[in-house]
Amino acid sequence: MDKWWWKIRYSVKGVIFPLICVQFVRTLLLPTGLDVFILFALFMIYLGFLLNVY
Repeated sequence: MDKWWWKIRYSVKGVIFPLICVQFVRTLLLPTGLDVFILFALFMIYLGFLLNVY
């Protein structure tokens, strides 16, 4: 993979988790289909980081 990606991947991983938390609270308060989809997409991205896919 490119060198620039290896430099910023830990920063992106650190930003994704708080976004998932905020999106989870938002989904609990005002659940819409879009909110659920965004939460699922963020979770899949984070799961990819945990499994070293990205």
